Amino acid sequence: MRSPGGRTHQEQIAATRAVAAIVIGALAISWMLLAVLDLQDNDGAAPIIAMFGIPAIASALVIQIVMTRLGKRKRVPKPVLWLMLAVLPLGTLLGFVVAILREPDYFIGDDGPWMLVWVPIFICVGVTLGALVWFFFVFPLVSLAKVIRLLARREARPTALIMPLVLLALGVVCVVGGMSMSSGEVGRRAEAQVIAAFFGLPGTYEVIWEPGLWIVRGIVAAIVLLLAVPAIGARLRRARLSP
Repeated sequence: MRSPGGRTHQEQIAATRAVAAIVIGALAISWMLLAVLDLQDNDGAAPIIAMFGIPAIASALVIQIVMTRLGKRKRVPKPVLWLMLAVLPLGTLLGFVVAILREPDYFIGDDGPWMLVWVPIFICVGVTLGALVWFFFVFPLVSLAKVIRLLARREARPTALIMPLVLLALGVVCVVGGMSMSSGEVGRRAEAQVIAAFFGLPGTYEVIWEPGLWIVRGIVAAIVLLLAVPAIGARLRRARLSP
């Protein structure tokens, strides 16, 4: 019989190996994007994905591993911290060094080499965005799979699907909405333009993908109905039962 300390050590080793596999896979994909693909194709999609998308997804998966395999009261192993806070950003940065050597004019341009200072900053931002990706996509998807398994065993109610579905829908709304329009403003003005675009009101925003706005409107309407209909039904039942 294994002692609790031995079991904890084995869990930490397993978590570290899983994180190492994720980081290595993420770096392999980033290097492929930066060293093989055309960096200027699709408005620079390859560098943007390598800078923001891949680190964010890798970070989100690591957060899920830490939350599930290590638990809240257990310390995160130092190798996991080194892999996420050093190996992933520095490895991605080295990939951008290769990309810059491939096409220096694309990265430096007319603004001068000082623009390259933003590259490591944006990579760090991509890593931190993993928390949002985890909360709106990885966490609800994992929760949804667990609830479906419990429903199959008749150990949960269908209402348990609401929370993960709403979180997932909100994440889709943010992504699709961001791809569908450009507000052209910052701060509160940007929020006003987003609301105007949602309701089809005049504004300074630019619609990039019209079907995307209708997808966002449909998802928001579904969320409102999902939350409002049960509340209205419960209120009506209480009104009927009251003298």
